[in-house]
Amino acid sequence: MGRQMVPDDDRTGYGKTSLTMTRAMSDDIGMKLKKIMELIHNTIDPNPNDMEKIGLTHAQWQEVVSYLWNDEIWSDAINKAVIRCKQADINLNSNMEFLILILEKGPIQLKAEFRKTHPIARLALMDLVTKEPPEPEKKRKYADLWKSPDELKKEYKK
Repeated sequence: MGRQMVPDDDRTGYGKTSLTMTRAMSDDIGMKLKKIMELIHNTIDPNPNDMEKIGLTHAQWQEVVSYLWNDEIWSDAINKAVIRCKQADINLNSNMEFLILILEKGPIQLKAEFRKTHPIARLALMDLVTKEPPEPEKKRKYADLWKSPDELKKEYKK
């Protein structure tokens, strides 16, 4: 008998989502962490030609740690630290110890979370090493609704 790709019983620990959707969501989550890590690397070892600032708020740092980390003890401790830093007006975007901790623990925690959540999510994470984020779609105009796909291609190539 052939095995089904999406489980059909209620005994499994993950939701019944399509493999394409699981992979797309995993790509999106992984790309967000990849972008944050690249910004941290640029902050730690600045390149004069490419100076970008991280610019995450305390609430966004809490989201990164809460949603992407698997270890509840680490997640709880970092969340408490973020709240205390907010109260003390400490900028986490320039705090080297905090940024290095995120670099060290972030990918490992995300991998552990994906392993627990869904095996396809873990596989999608493995593909992110050389993958670039998708280009945003061009803004369309009302007049574009009446054009054929060939006409749109010609216009957007310009």
